[in-house]
Amino acid sequence: MLQRWTQVGGQNEEEERLRALRRYGLLNEEPDPECDAIVRLAAELCEVPIAIFALVDRERLHFKAEVGLSRGLQAARTDSFCGRVIEQDGLFLVEDTQADPRFRDNPRIRGEMPIRFFAGTPLRTEEGLRIGVLCIIDHVPRGLSPLQLRTLEHLGRQLETQFRLRLQLLEAQERNAELEENRSRLCALNASLQDEIQERHRVERDLRAQGEVLSRVLDHIPHSVFWKDREGVFLGCNDAFAHQLGRASPRDIIGRTDHDFGLPPEQLEAYRQDDLEVMDSGLPKLNIEEPFRGSQGAERWLLTSKVPLRDSEGKVWSVLGIFADITERRHEEAELHQALSKVKVYAARLEALVYEARARTRRLMEASLDSVFVLDAEGRVLEANTVAQRLLGLDSQQLLERPFELLAPEPARPALRGALGELRTRGTMHLDDQELTTGSGSRRAVQLLGSIQDEGEALRLLIVAHDLTERRRLEQQSIQNDRMAAMGVLAAGIAHEINNPTAYVISNLDFLRQWWDELETYLKPQPSLPASLQQGLAEARQLLADCIDGCARIQDIVRGMRHLSHQGQPEEQALVDLHAVLESVLSIAQGELKHTARLEKGFAPNLPLVLGSEGRLGQVFLNLIVNAIQAMRPGSPRDNLLRIRTRADERQVRIDVEDTGHGIPKEALPHIFDPFFTTKPAGVGTGLGLSISYAIIQKMGGEMRVESQVGQGTTFSLLLPIHDADVR
Repeated sequence: MLQRWTQVGGQNEEEERLRALRRYGLLNEEPDPECDAIVRLAAELCEVPIAIFALVDRERLHFKAEVGLSRGLQAARTDSFCGRVIEQDGLFLVEDTQADPRFRDNPRIRGEMPIRFFAGTPLRTEEGLRIGVLCIIDHVPRGLSPLQLRTLEHLGRQLETQFRLRLQLLEAQERNAELEENRSRLCALNASLQDEIQERHRVERDLRAQGEVLSRVLDHIPHSVFWKDREGVFLGCNDAFAHQLGRASPRDIIGRTDHDFGLPPEQLEAYRQDDLEVMDSGLPKLNIEEPFRGSQGAERWLLTSKVPLRDSEGKVWSVLGIFADITERRHEEAELHQALSKVKVYAARLEALVYEARARTRRLMEASLDSVFVLDAEGRVLEANTVAQRLLGLDSQQLLERPFELLAPEPARPALRGALGELRTRGTMHLDDQELTTGSGSRRAVQLLGSIQDEGEALRLLIVAHDLTERRRLEQQSIQNDRMAAMGVLAAGIAHEINNPTAYVISNLDFLRQWWDELETYLKPQPSLPASLQQGLAEARQLLADCIDGCARIQDIVRGMRHLSHQGQPEEQALVDLHAVLESVLSIAQGELKHTARLEKGFAPNLPLVLGSEGRLGQVFLNLIVNAIQAMRPGSPRDNLLRIRTRADERQVRIDVEDTGHGIPKEALPHIFDPFFTTKPAGVGTGLGLSISYAIIQKMGGEMRVESQVGQGTTFSLLLPIHDADVR
């Protein structure tokens, strides 16, 4: 049926019909009393049990009003009687469906409530598009009188009238909505215009106030001041200038030129050239010493300065001049320089009046190097600059409307809450040490300063947060450096004190070993030595070898302590043998290492030298090795392995310190080099070891990396540039 309809009416006509159906807004499920009344009247006048007003969609029938059926039903359009009606122009009548060959196989003509009689008229829009059907149905065959047929068609036209009225109502509602929207826009535009007018009035008041201040300054300044336009016409001056030209007030000067005051031609030419030079170049011309001959004929010397005046677009439109009579006091240059500096200030004020009036409120938060928050009276965040967002790792949407005290960790909130209360009552706030929590959960120490900003009736709290994290890190690093320097001095002293007696012992043991070799050589040819004596000689030789090995171990430890003692000069740069530093550090850490893990060394042969601080590198290696030992506890050498490898390419040396410890969680890796960040329990470590090590390696032009898997271990890699001489 749908295919035949497409062929008859055409696809374009079907699409237009469906668009019209939606434009009339008839597919909603709200009941329509007028339509219900027309459908009831059709059933009563035609004396049938069922009457339906149906809308024909692309594939469905929507029953808009019905008598004898349940409300809100829908049916498929395929093989429907209404689908037949919508395909033709006139009334569609079937007096007995079972006798009509078109419907003999239609399942709707059989069953408990079969359709035996059907009559329907199509419902059209103003454009003639058929969008619905008014139909009547009976369960027995029957016919209709001519009056009933005309009545059915007239009722169909009544429904079409309802369509048009409904469309007119919808269009009227749309126009009303559009008018309301335009009214709202007009109100908003009017409010914006009022705000702009108030702002203009405020700017004008500021400009008038600035003009009055400048006028008073010009009237009392002990020098002559004037300004002209590009044509040389005086636009204004102070009283001192008017008196210099023999006039009573500035009103006698304004509107005239230099030619009106009887000045010599050479002076007029010089003045005009100076004015044009200043205005054309846009640069001031200062400290011009020039003669002046007034109307009385007496010649005086003037010290003149001229500066350009610019409009709001930056174009030079006038020249401002100031001069002082230096005929009798040319030697008083100090006073003259002071006057000139005042002129520059006044000229700068005059030039910046318009700019300051328009841009006075634009430069607060984003210009600050500290974090700035604006809170409402309840302490909720209204604004935060980009520095604050970077400090907390939160964007503006995450901060807006958030109570400021919730940015602090729970233990630190009472102090912050009390400080905010003090800010509301006293107008100021000062917290020297306050912790804030970042988006990642870490804490940042800040210094908070607060003040109240009045914006009309609204109260605003301005909070400035100065980040103390870097200062704390530097303080802790300074303490650590002092400790390491003290350890270096102590290690050097201990190494010296141990080294001397150890040398005596090693020398004596070596002498004793040589004597023992001679004794064994002498006794070897002697016959029948007692077995106990032979066993004692062997044991004594072994004891002597153990003593020599122990003394050698002491010397290795002393050598490592000497390496650490070099940290007394942490900035001293020299060529460093990394293998030697590693061996020294390993000898120091051997006491802790041997009870925890096995050591595996993979040192590259002929490793190039690097330029750096031997003491600082020792500090870094010791920190990484101690961290690795702690990460493998509890454990034994049978279970754990510390692997240290070195290798080099054309440009850099790489040192890997790998352990088989518990590893570092993935979420902690991005913060592993942050100051005061630690994965150790509270009270164990300061969280500065890796941060300081990272800074040391970066200062040497290198790079520190970390790779870790929980339960498998961690590898720290140091990449240091090879010294240029080694590269060449």
